[in-house]
Amino acid sequence: MLAALQRGIPLARRPFEELSRELGCGESELVAFAARMLKDGTARRFGAVFDARRLGYTSALCCATVAEPDAAALAIVGCKEVTHCYLREAPGCPNLWWTWSAPSGSFDASLAKVDIPFHVLPAVRRYKVDVMFGAATRATEESTVDSLPFPDETERRIIRALQGETELRSDYFSAIAEKVCVKEWDLLAILEMWRRQGRLKRIGLLLNHRKAGYSANGMCCFRIGGNVVEAGRALAELDSVTHCYERPACKAFPYNLYAMIHCASMDEAEAGFETLKSRLAALERPPSDSVMLISAKEYKKTSMSFYE
Repeated sequence: MLAALQRGIPLARRPFEELSRELGCGESELVAFAARMLKDGTARRFGAVFDARRLGYTSALCCATVAEPDAAALAIVGCKEVTHCYLREAPGCPNLWWTWSAPSGSFDASLAKVDIPFHVLPAVRRYKVDVMFGAATRATEESTVDSLPFPDETERRIIRALQGETELRSDYFSAIAEKVCVKEWDLLAILEMWRRQGRLKRIGLLLNHRKAGYSANGMCCFRIGGNVVEAGRALAELDSVTHCYERPACKAFPYNLYAMIHCASMDEAEAGFETLKSRLAALERPPSDSVMLISAKEYKKTSMSFYE
């Protein structure tokens, strides 16, 4: 049930009933399971996951080296553009990392809110995205995004209704449709269109990975001088990798391939890092250097709020 709820509910009038038939359980059992995950904190929300780029937003990973990370993080997490912020530790590496998302037209200007020296590391190519624990993670390779029309007011109301915590009920989409003043069939048609366009990734359960037993979070970074695409594809094939991106290298952090792993312990994380290194060592031109940064402290983790 956990894997299925993370992959997302079907776009149907009775989504939980349809999904429960596939799983061989009762609808009420499935809804109750999701509710328990939310109540005990194992899941952080049930709702939609959108592709920010296809909604007219730009997102980038940022990093800085700071002497007092708690104080620096306190100022950064107050910015609405920040969705994730972590203290990540490895000798000689930047220690404060955050994700910054803003409308594409104002993205560069919005970065002026950060008053410490920092580096912006946008994704050049995505090899694997959309973390799901205990379930198959989407392996997608993308470097460009198709141009899509800007959402109209009705579509923006739908996005706002689905991007936060939504109510678990058998007539899930009927309740959303009523809230945004559209007919249920029209809502489902819009969502199906977004799914085909790549705007909507899924509507489902989003886990709190630490509460779910994944307490060791490692960002594994590699310095690839050869074929980055080949290396990215090799890592994306591994079940242990939840995200994989190519990013520009910079003087402060000369690595250009990033892979995230989430493990139950530090020993597992170290073993996982060795597995990744072994996979890349088989390439014609293996990495010249690598490092794993462990997330020592989570300052902020939330979903992006669009059109607020």
